[in-house]
Amino acid sequence: MAALVVTLIALGTLAFGAVYPWAFLPLFAAAALIGIVGLRRGGIRPEVRPVAFAVLLLWIAVAVQLLPLPRSALETLSPNTPAILNSYDLTFANVAPPRVPLSIDPPRTQIALLALGALGLYLLGLPALLEGQSLRSLPRTLALFVVPLALFGMHSRQYRNGLIYWFWLPQDGGGANLAGPFVNRNHFAGWMLMGTCLLIGWLFGQVERSSQEGRGRRQRRLEWLSSAEANGLLLTGGVVLVAVISLFWTMSRSAIISFGVGATAFAWLVFRRRRLGTTRRAVVLATLGAALLAGVMWRGPDRLIAWFQDDVSLIGRLAAWRDGMDVVRDFSVFGTGLNTYSTAMLFYQKSNPEWHLAQAHNDYLQLLAEGGLLVAIPAVIAAVLLARAIRRNLRSVRDEARGYWIRAGAAVGLLAIAVQEAFEFSLQIPVNALLLCTLAAVALTPARDTIGPLRKPSRVPLP
Repeated sequence: MAALVVTLIALGTLAFGAVYPWAFLPLFAAAALIGIVGLRRGGIRPEVRPVAFAVLLLWIAVAVQLLPLPRSALETLSPNTPAILNSYDLTFANVAPPRVPLSIDPPRTQIALLALGALGLYLLGLPALLEGQSLRSLPRTLALFVVPLALFGMHSRQYRNGLIYWFWLPQDGGGANLAGPFVNRNHFAGWMLMGTCLLIGWLFGQVERSSQEGRGRRQRRLEWLSSAEANGLLLTGGVVLVAVISLFWTMSRSAIISFGVGATAFAWLVFRRRRLGTTRRAVVLATLGAALLAGVMWRGPDRLIAWFQDDVSLIGRLAAWRDGMDVVRDFSVFGTGLNTYSTAMLFYQKSNPEWHLAQAHNDYLQLLAEGGLLVAIPAVIAAVLLARAIRRNLRSVRDEARGYWIRAGAAVGLLAIAVQEAFEFSLQIPVNALLLCTLAAVALTPARDTIGPLRKPSRVPLP
């Protein structure tokens, strides 16, 4: 299962992040199929049922935006919608259909509804398929893709010509923001942010596991350094190092700040982890600090400081957010329709006149503008219940070593990308949304004794 999941993520990533219909439609179909298989196999655990109910409620709220309403009801519930449709929809302006949905661009909202349903099934069904061995092999399999992707991302940033893969001109045009197979370096950084956190958790789990297996054995350090276990740790550390450097290489301020938040969360988990001895705790903290230092030094501290001091981008974002707030004010209850921000900006954009702002560069603001309270409230409920379920699951697996840290790394990845979304729209890239749901499923994967019979106990504690 781990190989299948990573293959799906890799194909979506290489297909320009699956931003085109020929890529995201098969991606969503495959994700939905995996989710259905998982639900048929393991069902929905009682502790995850509130999350499932919240996801269903969110899906229904978006579906409501597509329900045809009488024009009189539409003018009462969302009086600003007819004003936009009179200028945007020729059918509405000339034919005057008797029933009209709340969404100002129903085809775009239908795509969002499809994606939400497919990814919801994937998130809820995948944990049942990630039993013991699949959970531990997922980061290892992902690392096989992360390293070449990171190297390609750095190389393409350094020797870019405005074309993806040096030959493909995106529909939105080329430019200096390309990174790897992504049109926007911030989206590449968002992908790498989530993947790196999962790999760091995998590394910390190996360190803790090695400390357990080493108990009671008198072994010289040189002998251990020549062991397969030590080589595995060094190799994993190298993978993390490459991933962190590629993240800093993008010069994505939002991703760098988010990774700093993630590193802080990892440090907090390390200090609270009693199973880590003093030496092992120092090792993992030193590894985390070394990764941060390598990212800074490899890219150049002077260059990073100068880039963070440049406030032109921030000023443009603040102006864009003011435009977005105008949409929120006029569509506060029912929104414009999920995935319709680009259409709304044809009428509300006043800032940054040199280009069309199809996104708010703040997914929370955009969700509120597109969904209003109708969608935002269920979304908040779903996020809170998901965080609660993950927290409880981490407590239930605290006696594991690698398993605990892999789940914890996924949870930290969710936290880190949540921070980045306050400044970017990485999760609007289909493959990034898929990776997010994969991390959530990993964090929700139950302890081994809740998903099948345990193997014969051994002297070594289960990971």
